[in-house]
Formats: sequence, C-alpha cells, structure tokens
Amino acid sequence: MLGYKQTRGIVTLSSEAVLATGTGKARVRMPFAGSIISVTASVLSASAGSSVILDVNKNGTTIFGTQANRPTIAAAAVSATAGAHSVKTFAAGDVITVDVDQVGSGTAGTGFTVAIAYDGRKNA
Repeated sequence: MLGYKQTRGIVTLSSEAVLATGTGKARVRMPFAGSIISVTASVLSASAGSSVILDVNKNGTTIFGTQANRPTIAAAAVSATAGAHSVKTFAAGDVITVDVDQVGSGTAGTGFTVAIAYDGRKNA
C-alpha cells in the first residue's frame, strides 16, 4: 500500500510554460487504485483566436470516449470542466498524463492545471 491512505482527493497535473501542443506534458504514477470522479482544467493566461484543448490519458489512452468531452477552455477564458469520461477507474501503477491538443491561434496561452477528482476507496 506504500503508506498512502485511500480516500477521496484531487490529483493536479500542471505546467507553467507557454502552451505548445504535444503529448505527456505532465504525468503522475498512481500509487493506489481508485475511481475518477471528475476533471477540470485551467490556464494561467488565456489563449486568443481559438480554444485550448487538453486531454487526459491513462497509460497512453484518452479517458474520454468522445473527443468533444476533453477539457476545452474557450479563447479568452481561463477554466473549463470536462464532459463525461468513459474510463472510470485506475489501478495502482497506472500512469496519468496530460496532452495539449490545441492552443490559441493568435496567442497560445500560458500554463495549465488539470485537476482530477478521485475516490481511492472505490477500486471497482
């Protein structure tokens, strides 16, 4: 169990860099099993021209069954809540990563934080 208490909480993955598209921009290896409750995202400074689109992956595969459900932060906005995710659970040792799929077309935007609410008591 590695000394971690299984409970509800939030894992945050972030970067303060100017946004650029790419995979694996932030990552965490989960120390215990649990269930994903929700995903929210924010940026430090807003994009211009087009939305910032982020993706959350478990072991390299998106947790969103529909691409439209990825966290999408509208141009000039700084936060968004993701739509429904189809992957509901994670196991101890699973790697959760964040991809930046799209940045602003005029101004890319700066930094991101993705917050993943989880329940470590639900290992189903």
